[in-house]
Amino acid sequence: MISCRAHRRSMKTDAKCEICGKPATRFLFAAFVCDDESCIEKARMERGGPGGHKKRDLSELLGDG
Repeated sequence: MISCRAHRRSMKTDAKCEICGKPATRFLFAAFVCDDESCIEKARMERGGPGGHKKRDLSELLGDG
């Protein structure tokens, strides 16, 4: 597993927050985001919340979505 410190060193230095456009400091929920909690929460909700990508796969498999 990659530590947070190693991950930050390898992140693109020119990445922008996909929510607000500030410099990104993290890659969470399949999005580059800054440290702003509202941006992190929005990225989480756009992804579908906790386990959202798996919920989406299951609903498509079952024909619910």
